[in-house]
Amino acid sequence: MGSGADTTGKVFDERLQEKRPRFDSEPASPWAGLQPDALGVVLRFLPCKADRSRLRSVCRHWRATSRGHAVPPPLPLLVLSRFRFASLSPRGALTPAQRAWMPQEVAGDHVRCVGSFGEWLVGTREAYGECFLVNAFSHEVVHLPCLSDSGYRCSMYLLHKVALSASPESGSECIVAAFGFRGSSPELSLWRPGMTSWHVRRDALIAGHIDMAFLKGKLYMLWRFTPCLVALELGEDERGVTVSRIEDCFVESRLPNPLRYNDSVSCNIVVWRGKLLLVIRYYGGSQARHNVLKVGVLALDFSTKPYGVTEINGFGSDCIFVGSGGCKSFPAGLHDGFEDELIYFVPDHNNPHDAFVYNMKDGAVRPFAIESRPGSIVGTPQDSLGFPVWLFPSE
Repeated sequence: MGSGADTTGKVFDERLQEKRPRFDSEPASPWAGLQPDALGVVLRFLPCKADRSRLRSVCRHWRATSRGHAVPPPLPLLVLSRFRFASLSPRGALTPAQRAWMPQEVAGDHVRCVGSFGEWLVGTREAYGECFLVNAFSHEVVHLPCLSDSGYRCSMYLLHKVALSASPESGSECIVAAFGFRGSSPELSLWRPGMTSWHVRRDALIAGHIDMAFLKGKLYMLWRFTPCLVALELGEDERGVTVSRIEDCFVESRLPNPLRYNDSVSCNIVVWRGKLLLVIRYYGGSQARHNVLKVGVLALDFSTKPYGVTEINGFGSDCIFVGSGGCKSFPAGLHDGFEDELIYFVPDHNNPHDAFVYNMKDGAVRPFAIESRPGSIVGTPQDSLGFPVWLFPSE
């Protein structure tokens, strides 16, 4: 465990009851006989993962009978530096961050989170070239090949973005795509279970700062400041997964809102209800990234040639979450009282000042307070500590 590590973070640990000493003479609690249907009703009133974990840790009976109920997934969590977790509350604000326990092999003050999929986090300890997947709640760890041993013996590797095609629990269906810089050269690395090393691809279309998303068997990569979108078809060879074809989608020429002189944009992609959405932040002036003029959202149609681009004005009952670890959609309407059709932006490498919520209904922007380090509320985390990553627990 790195210096300063806190091993008391048990707020998400549902196994506390199993760790407590048991005494035969201890009287049984009358609450232990609470019926499963009643527990299901209670869980519907607990939208936060931490509260559900506390309920399940009361006793073995509650933990066993509270599973499998048709309750909405808990509200998203924001993972801050040193594995501190803050939950989105029903009012749309963050709860105070609390340190969560992590296995010693992946814990420490020099670990950065760079991505997520479901309950899995992607971490890197770049001083040693390590990269791993860890389940934030079961604490299962999957070690990935060292990125510094991918065939290029030159400058230091800096990992920026990681995307997964499926949960690591799905075995060979899980493909890990890692984008980073080896020295000043950008490159894409691919891995799936069974491979002993990464498949590394360099191409003129894989350049600059990148956002990534998997959709229907393809990997889409977006230049953040252009935007230029490329589609990668993946195949197999004797070593494992590989890139078989790269296609420029040429969407930037069909955007409905051309930039004015000296304006700038920052772009992301997100999968929403089986579609790929392009989320664009428009800024007034290239040096004023915190001055957001508007946010545009466009749906991409890959069934036509050339590809279609349609501006949309809402997500129905959903919300979109944008951050360093990728973009995700969430069924906010399943939680009573939780406001929908919002886009939550948190700081990342390209937009270290952005911490705000955008309302798709009226275009309103409101600040979003994030505790970047203990004892401070600011919008700009220190680069050495990494940037916030959204996490989406399953239940």
